[in-house]
Amino acid sequence: MLCTIVCILFLALLLALYVCYKVQFSYWSRRNIIPSVPGKIFSGNLIEFLTFKTNFAYHLKTIYDDPQFIDVPVVGVYDLFKPSLFIRDPELIKSVLVRDFESFPNRFPEMDLNHDPIGARSMFFTKYSIWKKMRTKLNPLFTSAKLKNMYYLIQNVCKNMEHHLDQQAYVYRVEMKDFCARYTTDIIATTLLGFQSNSLENPAEELNKEVRKLADYNWRLAFDYMIIIYFPKLAKFFGSRVLYPQTELFFRSCVPRAIAEREHSDKCRFDLIDMLVKLKREAISLGENMKDFMYCLIAQAMVMTVAGFETSSTTMANALLELAKQPDLQKRLKDEIRTAFSRADQFKIPYEDLNKLEYMDMVVSETLRLYPVLPVLQRICQRPPGKAESYSLKPYCEFSIPDGMPVYISMYGLHYDPKYWTNPTTFDPERFSAENKQSLNPGIYLPFGMGPHNCIGVRLGLLQVKCGLLHLLRNHHVRVCEATLLKPEFEAKSILLQLKGGVYLEIVKDCLSA
Repeated sequence: MLCTIVCILFLALLLALYVCYKVQFSYWSRRNIIPSVPGKIFSGNLIEFLTFKTNFAYHLKTIYDDPQFIDVPVVGVYDLFKPSLFIRDPELIKSVLVRDFESFPNRFPEMDLNHDPIGARSMFFTKYSIWKKMRTKLNPLFTSAKLKNMYYLIQNVCKNMEHHLDQQAYVYRVEMKDFCARYTTDIIATTLLGFQSNSLENPAEELNKEVRKLADYNWRLAFDYMIIIYFPKLAKFFGSRVLYPQTELFFRSCVPRAIAEREHSDKCRFDLIDMLVKLKREAISLGENMKDFMYCLIAQAMVMTVAGFETSSTTMANALLELAKQPDLQKRLKDEIRTAFSRADQFKIPYEDLNKLEYMDMVVSETLRLYPVLPVLQRICQRPPGKAESYSLKPYCEFSIPDGMPVYISMYGLHYDPKYWTNPTTFDPERFSAENKQSLNPGIYLPFGMGPHNCIGVRLGLLQVKCGLLHLLRNHHVRVCEATLLKPEFEAKSILLQLKGGVYLEIVKDCLSA
């Protein structure tokens, strides 16, 4: 009798799961309003996902490139377990990210603040209310005046980099992503965390080790981010958090310590710690819950450190790879750099002059097109308070997006679309000349997102990339070697676009500096 009951319950459970599956993955076929892909768990790529042969960003790229969707503005898709909407049209993209931001205020479903008090409060993952509060408070850190004050800190790191290169052999072979990561780690330390590091000389420094853990993707980190992004309610069950426990402990220790030391010394360095000291004083005067507020401050320092380290080092390494592959383009950039130094002090180029390096800007912009570090944007549709109707897609199609539906935008697809870019797989900085840039639709070039949710540190990130290229190429050039992967593939385990196998190049001293 008991066995019969167990069998009946088991069959009932299987039937319930089957019905749930059919309901979830027949959403678009039952409506037949917009073009869609067949509905299957993990978007029909279960084995590829589980074996890390692909990830959702690459899957969206295949949908973007599918000829049957080439002229449609939206496509009905399924993410790992639910119906979602994939937006292809640049004008609709601008509406979602900018004009109608109030209907798409969150990137991801809400995380558990108690389970992950640091990661769940970081501006990248957190809910709109915390994001808006911290974004408003931290925006002043990245004004032109503040960046100009930070510039001298960055120049000191660049001086150390040049000294490091001077100590090497005439031909210095490096894994360029690692080299650039150590350079950007030193900048992050001095501009954001308030202390001086020298990761170029000592890769074993604690900050370098901790941030590298989050960039060196493995199956556990990939699994944790899958849970956080798609199944946040299960994060506590699986123990999935944004940071490794040891890395979280590092930030919980170093950020409050840096704030306390700055309060005690009363010095001003125009960095993030100065800003956090100011925000802490304001919070105390307003009687805020200081435990939660300190979590917020640590979270923002963490996300800016990790994001600034990863995006800038990746972009700088990829730019050098493309310049090594095309020596004529590298020569043009070096000529611009030498001209800039000839007009300035022997070592230092004024902040204003750096922003006038047109070809440098073209090279960095094209690198970000060819290698968009974040390959996909996600937003959650949410009906604004007081609004009765769901978000309508008219005049694009007769469909209204229901509350809670994820919306995806593929920068990877847009940046490689031959409809917008001639020979999109070719590295061509001329796409971003002053004349050509004027004709670009902002909706097709999104390396840092767009609208209120765009990357808060974009200007600092670009500054450290340009300074790094400026001082590395001042007295050196880069060239390919037998270890260079001329057509590298992207790493499937990473949620970012990282090159698999590393970027191996040779840094060669120029004759004038040898």
